[in-house]
Amino acid sequence: MESTSALSFLLPIMMVTFSAVFLVLSRFNVPSGRAWGLGFGFSALGFIASVVPLPVEIGALSGDAFFVAGFFFYAEALLVQFSIPLYRRERAIFVLVYLLIDLYVVLVERSLHAELFLNDVATSCLLGFALLKVMDRATKLADRALIVMSSLVVLDTLARVMVFVFLVKSSNRLEDFATSSYAWAMQITTSAVGLLFALSVLGSITAATLLSYRDAADRDPLTGLYNRRGFDGALAPKKDSGRYEGTVLICDIDHFKQVNDRFGHAAGDRVIAELAAELGNSLPAHAISARFGGEEFVIFIPGASLAEGGVLAQSIRIRFAARDWRHIAIDRQITVSFGVAAIGESEASPVEAMVRADECLYAAKAAGRNQVVLEGGRFELRSAPEQLIEAAERLRAANA
Repeated sequence: MESTSALSFLLPIMMVTFSAVFLVLSRFNVPSGRAWGLGFGFSALGFIASVVPLPVEIGALSGDAFFVAGFFFYAEALLVQFSIPLYRRERAIFVLVYLLIDLYVVLVERSLHAELFLNDVATSCLLGFALLKVMDRATKLADRALIVMSSLVVLDTLARVMVFVFLVKSSNRLEDFATSSYAWAMQITTSAVGLLFALSVLGSITAATLLSYRDAADRDPLTGLYNRRGFDGALAPKKDSGRYEGTVLICDIDHFKQVNDRFGHAAGDRVIAELAAELGNSLPAHAISARFGGEEFVIFIPGASLAEGGVLAQSIRIRFAARDWRHIAIDRQITVSFGVAAIGESEASPVEAMVRADECLYAAKAAGRNQVVLEGGRFELRSAPEQLIEAAERLRAANA
């Protein structure tokens, strides 16, 4: 009994410690940190309420409220961590209905079995709902471990109350909770499962944080596209397949220095960001786009032919040239030029195609800018711009 008594105090201390850790992490831009911290904090209060000398009804009601609040925030943390809608109103209504029923069970029925069953089913439903929403989002090992441990928390909670209520003969008096087999089992299993649960949360957050730092190192902060390092990294999986197939596009903004000199660098940054957004909206989903510096962009479109690359480049050029920039105080047309080259059958990497595309870009600049040049010759418009844009949209949709 002494070891059990020690566990009853060790458990809330452990929960408070993890709560403090996650709340601190929330100050360092960990989106789910606050919800995890509140979840473990309220759970700690629930365990404290079960061991401090309070009137029976107050101890039961406050403990139940703290536990359901803890699981409310565990569920919210999972939803936040996997970027799922929070369903906060629906979950809050569920908690309110539960608290009203619990009030009746404790004050009127005074049934320990009913109170524990109701609380454990309610908390399991809250966390189980979030698990169902996020389960298919767990693609990384640390995230899968978190899903497994969250599921184990639900199973442990339900199994414990089912055994106590339906299989074990015990007192149904609220006053006998502290000496019940349920209280003993809760301290033992929750100590083990709760520790593993908290560690899995830390592991998942750590993995996500490291990934975000690595992604930040591979991304251009202005546009969100890859930088040179990120572009090379994104191409690496293609190398594993044996060879590269596709087309390379290189583009930059015509007379961009004049834009910066006349309208300011802030306006120039907006133009660069808008071109990046245009690329994202116009290219197939599997295209790999990067800002190589300044106003220069490089795009690799796996599987695209030279003609398809030309159609896509021409549609982007037409749309960008038609933009009205007066909303950022630019009172002139801004255009882009493209060079396009296909990767040859004998080429083991896109590097040679990038060199040829760059030469085509220089040819487009020399020929007057605001045009697309393919290796082998200038891209000629054989149809109306509207028809060409529609063709590009069909290409993009077919390769989405």
